[in-house]
Amino acid sequence: VSIDSSGESLHRRGYKLATNIAPINEVLAAGLIILSGWKGQSDFMDPMCGSGTILIEAAMIACNIPPNLMRKEFAFERWTDWDQDLFDTIEESLLKKVRDFPYKIIGYDKAPSAIRKAKENIRNAELSDFIEVTHEDFFKTSKSTEGPLHMVFNPPYGERLDIDMQSFYSQLGTTLKHGYPGTNAWFITSNLEGLKHVGLRPSRKIKVYNAKLESRLVCYEMYEGSRKAKKQEN
Repeated sequence: VSIDSSGESLHRRGYKLATNIAPINEVLAAGLIILSGWKGQSDFMDPMCGSGTILIEAAMIACNIPPNLMRKEFAFERWTDWDQDLFDTIEESLLKKVRDFPYKIIGYDKAPSAIRKAKENIRNAELSDFIEVTHEDFFKTSKSTEGPLHMVFNPPYGERLDIDMQSFYSQLGTTLKHGYPGTNAWFITSNLEGLKHVGLRPSRKIKVYNAKLESRLVCYEMYEGSRKAKKQEN
């Protein structure tokens, strides 16, 4: 015997009305950000933001906003012993823990349709004050912020998107190396062969799963100046 307390799966936060090709699961997005060690202590960027899931989850983590706050209903609200007053008290106590976020959360995507979808989802999550999305090709950009930058992103995998993976990963590495000093860049991929063409050595590599796809969450630390100078500072 079991009782359904949630109703619709909890990974569906309630804010995502528009999706892109190969969208990332909300819970996976939050998990990747947490695994990367980011808790809102610097500027944050998703340079291939798609429909904005990683950006929204980052804003929720940074501001300590409870997951599923936008959810319309839980199954337990239909139980006979449901206590609306208790629920309201718990929700109010959680909202009191929401905090300000003094840094920037930035998203790029080269597809105008993705930017439109991201903006729609961000508005629906009521996070437009915290997130800025721009129509940009990441490979033609450079770091636009001062101070440390933390990246988490979900690049195209190849299984569902038709792109030249060798060229793609080579460009990714070149862009990070020459355009983004002072950046911790994390991304998830199931294309382990593609990682060989990044041209950079990852400082971390974590085995994760994206649905049934065995993947890696990798980190590339792009120092201000040389790695040798960084070590001497420490």
